[in-house]
Amino acid sequence: MTDELDEFLSTDSDTESNLERARPGITLDLLVFEYANDAYAVAAVCVAGIVPWKTPARVPGVDPRVAGVIQDRGRIVVLMMHPTGRHSPARADAKRIILCSTARGYVGLPASVTRTVGPVDLDCQPGPFSVHDCGGAPFTYLDPTAYPETR
Repeated sequence: MTDELDEFLSTDSDTESNLERARPGITLDLLVFEYANDAYAVAAVCVAGIVPWKTPARVPGVDPRVAGVIQDRGRIVVLMMHPTGRHSPARADAKRIILCSTARGYVGLPASVTRTVGPVDLDCQPGPFSVHDCGGAPFTYLDPTAYPETR
């Protein structure tokens, strides 16, 4: 009986390792956070910091997706209304601002809760606004440099 059990266990682990080898994957360091009961993630490499919520200064004539600007340690940060860059007139209980460094300057993303920072295994290379399910916790991947232009 013991030999049969050992054989079953070794066969099962071989199958699992074959499945792991067959599935292409990628591991990225991500900051996962929540806003308005939805989960989002940004590449940890672009995160310049996380600060408590600050009421932004409104800028006349600015894109409606922008809540305004804040100042953080001498940097001007453009604060988005919503992490995805869509127009969202009501602020949904943001408690933090995720500061993201881009080639054009700093972008702030509103967040209710920050979950984790660290390596996350993904099935494929993420694209802007792609949805991933890692361990039962789906999130939308954001690239703060890829917000579509509006005219």
